[in-house]
Amino acid sequence: MLKRILLAAILAGALAGVFVSPLQSARLIPLIHEAEVYEDAENAARGHDSMAMTGHEHDDHSEWMPAQGFQRIAFTVLANVLAATGFALLLTACFALKGDVDLKRGIVWGLAGFSVFHLAPALGLPPEPPGGHPAALYDRQLWWLFAVSTAAGGLALIVFARGYVAKLAGFVLILVPHVVGAPAPLAPSVVPAELAVSFAIGSLATAAVFWAVLGGLSGYFFRRFATES
Repeated sequence: MLKRILLAAILAGALAGVFVSPLQSARLIPLIHEAEVYEDAENAARGHDSMAMTGHEHDDHSEWMPAQGFQRIAFTVLANVLAATGFALLLTACFALKGDVDLKRGIVWGLAGFSVFHLAPALGLPPEPPGGHPAALYDRQLWWLFAVSTAAGGLALIVFARGYVAKLAGFVLILVPHVVGAPAPLAPSVVPAELAVSFAIGSLATAAVFWAVLGGLSGYFFRRFATES
């Protein structure tokens, strides 16, 4: 069973990661480049103000970033494949616990994964392009984990639990992080609202396609390796 899980996850993750990369390049990368123009302008203005106050320039200690072109594309594909393989391992592990699955059922599982890992947290912390001033990273990570955990538990109750009380508890559980509230940004974003909305919608749409493909491929390979064993 372990070999079946690993093989299905690796193949599905590699294919889904490669598949989603051109979608990101076509839909999201241009928006990121556009947002970076606003971010660079703000950083330049901030550096100019700092130099005017101190009377000297500061050294640039910015973090390493992949160069535009092939290097950035290669790192993006690699990151997508690694992330997809990790998520595929979660899916195939669920398949092993739940039982029989195929391509169509795998797509349903994939869309459930999208709802848990992307849609639910995005209701409080939508995807943001460069140029924003979000809350502290630790606070965002903690709230994201809170939202994902309650979404997974709530969805499991809604789908698998028997009785309306348990299903109602699942809905309530999903809503808890949003009642508590996500951490607020430190300052308004310098990116225009239209660009931020386009990026959020594009990110969620791309993630939905990615999860549908990942779930379908995971279900297909998981079933196929069962028939071959």
